[in-house]
Amino acid sequence: MARIVLIAEQRNGKLSEATLELCKAAKEIASMVGATPAAAVFYKDDSIAKEVAQYIPEVFSVVDAKLESFSADLYAQAVKAVVESQDVKGVLIPHSYDGVDYAAKAALAIGAGIVSNCNKVAFEGGALVFTRNTYNGKIQEQKSVKTDKFVATFEKGAFDKEAAGAAGSVTAVSASLGDSKRKIKEVIATMAGSVDISQAKIIVSGGRGTKEKDKYNDIIVSLAKKLGGEYAASRPVVDAGWTDAARQVGQSGKTVAPALYLAAGISGAIQHVAGMKGSQCIVAINKDPEAPIFNIATYGIVGDLFEVIPAIMEALG
Repeated sequence: MARIVLIAEQRNGKLSEATLELCKAAKEIASMVGATPAAAVFYKDDSIAKEVAQYIPEVFSVVDAKLESFSADLYAQAVKAVVESQDVKGVLIPHSYDGVDYAAKAALAIGAGIVSNCNKVAFEGGALVFTRNTYNGKIQEQKSVKTDKFVATFEKGAFDKEAAGAAGSVTAVSASLGDSKRKIKEVIATMAGSVDISQAKIIVSGGRGTKEKDKYNDIIVSLAKKLGGEYAASRPVVDAGWTDAARQVGQSGKTVAPALYLAAGISGAIQHVAGMKGSQCIVAINKDPEAPIFNIATYGIVGDLFEVIPAIMEALG
């Protein structure tokens, strides 16, 4: 039976949440087209493959010392090896920095059509139809491929995370990997020790409307801590130096998809919305009733954030 294969993503031996979301995606898409869900893991050993097998019934493992660090060239070669060894109809890749780097290379290597930046998929008229964002999420378009195989990259938050279950099988796949065109001389952690807000379940984010650094800290940071979440910001706040760049949400910052995203004093420019529109519940606080953020908010509060947030904190006790 044909397979829908997701490509696992890891950094320093730790699985990304995007991988667990694609486990769910692979199962749903496989059910639509009458295929089997599977995963492929590329690493220096099979330790991560065994971990992924807790979430999906079949895992293909390409083991090579060259795969300890990410390489777009080597990942494309590994994808080709898995596809050639199995009956694969579709390949799913996280729409992350690494995923975007090699997705097109992989599609070319296996002769597949590609649809990137997807947030939904449906089965219509005997074909998969992918919905993707364009113009920073201002417009959504639907795409399908005419090739026998397809590659699709999915945004974080497009699917729920798959829960762990009974361990699946791990099958070794042999791949003769050539040399990468790029050589990694050094990996510099520019934000060493910084929190990864993309993993947060609750995010309180402040914008220009917080007025100054001390007020941002008093209002946004305090509420985030009260809720047991993380604090974040729009680009103007980061540019002003009120918080560090690791906490910026948006097209030039992090993409997040928490269970709750509370946006205070953020107008809702498309660059910011592009980084948080996948949140499950969006609560917007803004004194301007015409602020664009209200167009995507689950709940909107028209009011002064310096009055609304203290009232929320008081109610929380």
